[in-house]
Amino acid sequence: MRKIYSLIVLSLFGLQAFSQSGLPAYCLENETVHRYLTEVQYDPANYNYSLIRNYCYDMPWDWQGEGNGVRLDKPAPVGLKLTNALGTDALLYVSENEEFTDSVVVAVAAGVDSVNVWNLIPGRTYNWKLEYDNAGVKTVAESGRFQTTGTLRMLNIDGIYNVRDMGGWEGLGGHKIRYGAIIRGSRLNVNNSSTKIITPAGIAELRRIGVTAELDMRNKSNAANATSSFLGSDIPIYNVENAYNSRIATFGDAPQSIEGMQQLIKWLKEGRTVYMHCSVGADRTGTVAFLVGALCGMSEDALCKEFELTSFSGDWIENERDPGNPERLIRQRDYTGRLDPNDNNNSYKFASMIDKVKSFPGETMQQKVYYHLSTGAKPNNGGTLARSIPASDLDWLIKYLVDYTCVKDITTIDYDLILEMEYGQSVNLNAQVTPANATETTLTYVSADTNIVKVSADGTVTAVGRGDTKVSVMAGNFVKVVPISIPLKEATLPTSVKFLEETYNVKAETSKIKDGSFEYMTLTNWKNAAGTALSKDNFELKAYPQAADGVYLESKADGDATSEASIRGEWVITKNKTYVFGYRVKNSTDKVTTENENLKVFMIKNTLGDNDASAVVLGKPSYDGNWKEVQYVFTAQANRLRILFTHLSQDGNNTCFDNFYLAELDVPSGYNAVEPIIEPAKPADDRIFNLSGQEVVNPGKGVYIRNGKKYIIK
Repeated sequence: MRKIYSLIVLSLFGLQAFSQSGLPAYCLENETVHRYLTEVQYDPANYNYSLIRNYCYDMPWDWQGEGNGVRLDKPAPVGLKLTNALGTDALLYVSENEEFTDSVVVAVAAGVDSVNVWNLIPGRTYNWKLEYDNAGVKTVAESGRFQTTGTLRMLNIDGIYNVRDMGGWEGLGGHKIRYGAIIRGSRLNVNNSSTKIITPAGIAELRRIGVTAELDMRNKSNAANATSSFLGSDIPIYNVENAYNSRIATFGDAPQSIEGMQQLIKWLKEGRTVYMHCSVGADRTGTVAFLVGALCGMSEDALCKEFELTSFSGDWIENERDPGNPERLIRQRDYTGRLDPNDNNNSYKFASMIDKVKSFPGETMQQKVYYHLSTGAKPNNGGTLARSIPASDLDWLIKYLVDYTCVKDITTIDYDLILEMEYGQSVNLNAQVTPANATETTLTYVSADTNIVKVSADGTVTAVGRGDTKVSVMAGNFVKVVPISIPLKEATLPTSVKFLEETYNVKAETSKIKDGSFEYMTLTNWKNAAGTALSKDNFELKAYPQAADGVYLESKADGDATSEASIRGEWVITKNKTYVFGYRVKNSTDKVTTENENLKVFMIKNTLGDNDASAVVLGKPSYDGNWKEVQYVFTAQANRLRILFTHLSQDGNNTCFDNFYLAELDVPSGYNAVEPIIEPAKPADDRIFNLSGQEVVNPGKGVYIRNGKKYIIK
């Protein structure tokens, strides 16, 4: 039932619709191919699947196409319905001009009232007339006009298959690749034999289309050592020897493909239309077609589809290629697709070719292929054969096929390897396009990270954060990347600390926190409550009003009672050594928060969790809408210091952090460090604390701390 249905749809698809101009309109893509081209969108980040399976029918197919199967590689015809059937033989002329020069001519037998016209060009308006001999006078019985739609120009050539025009695909600047320049398809003769596969009618049709040269990616022996094409003695042929090594995957950089490109350009410059093929028009032909398409700016999605369309022929295994084995046919169908997961031969895989090309220098696929073709390629077997194509020839080919003059370079202000800027500095890149007559000279700019640099429409870059990033400058087909670095700003480590009326020097070389200022965009060492690296989903970097101060971290208002919005950091410390730990904190909503149970700094052992009773809490500071410097001086009782902020942002209470530091203090040798010393963060009242930092309501005899000073009760 599927095959019958597909036959009905295919025959109906060639019938007319009506265009906006009121003319009859015919889509030249058959129904299945049209759906595939319009419904499928491939993901350039994933080449491990093929959607063409969803549009192919049961295997094995009847590759002859006129029996029980369907030829999905054929176009839809223009099915013209005549008003009256003539009683005599006539000729139907179809042409793009009213003078009917270069017409497609179809014989119409007496009594026939409809006729199919094949191999027209999509997106054109055609004139037609039915002419017969009336007593020696050529007489027009009827005439009209119609339009063709679609993009892909598949060709119906008798005796061969998988034949299509490379024109119609969108390339650089949105320009379409020229129709009628390069035709790709299957072989014309049986391998190693002069026996033709193409019929005389097929030869006549290829010649009518304009083919005047044959590029055969098979060896000379496969072409029966022919010195002229099987299309006619007046048509030159060129064979690429050892072209099995032409695929840009496992066979080096494929100089054989570049050889094919060289000959293609030579003939196109001579004004020829080239028929390009190998045996089935899949891999060797597909590689050269890929290079042409990528050079002309086809998208990766379009390159995938153009490569996969070969699978629609279904008939591309001839008699000597085991047509009776359905498993082989199925394997071959997959192998022609983007990637056959069951085929270990990477050289056949489109994904392998893409991966190889993406390893070449350049920012876009077009730039990478241009580089590959212009700099040359060598085989991977240590041979000396190397080929390259002059840039002038590549520029000519692009201009010829898509009427586009490429941007060759974008110059900017001078810098070494990286453009170094100061925080808050603005610099105009002064970008200029070369050559000045490029098709597209409008410049656009994109910052890879707007938290570090912003860029205006005129190319002015402003450093709004710190770190390394890049700005991409684009014009037409060309992308230039400007690496930018704004020096990172670490937390300001104090040189000395006053504690209990004594001043102690800070050992800067012992600083434990190197990312205490959040200009360090990676947020190294910081985690959320789930133990994973802190993400920007719950926090964001904000700029200080004062440019020199850089950026700070602000929690987002998404109060999370399960602590998933927490921030935590942990550093190794040495027991019995004395440290200073500090940071800045404020509440961005100006709500005053007293001692905050959700903001803790404490010492733990390796095995202790946040809520273990033996964890020593250093403090729970109060803070409000102003930046507050929090500082703790302590002698380590455990081997880790942990900071934990939980349930952030509840009730819109956005907390902001910055400038964390942790360093060892230079304590005099006579200092008695037997008992831990912990100082609360700048007490603002007369509250009394013991030497463990715990508030004491009714102190007895002993040593205490009040307002940062030590005193004794006897």
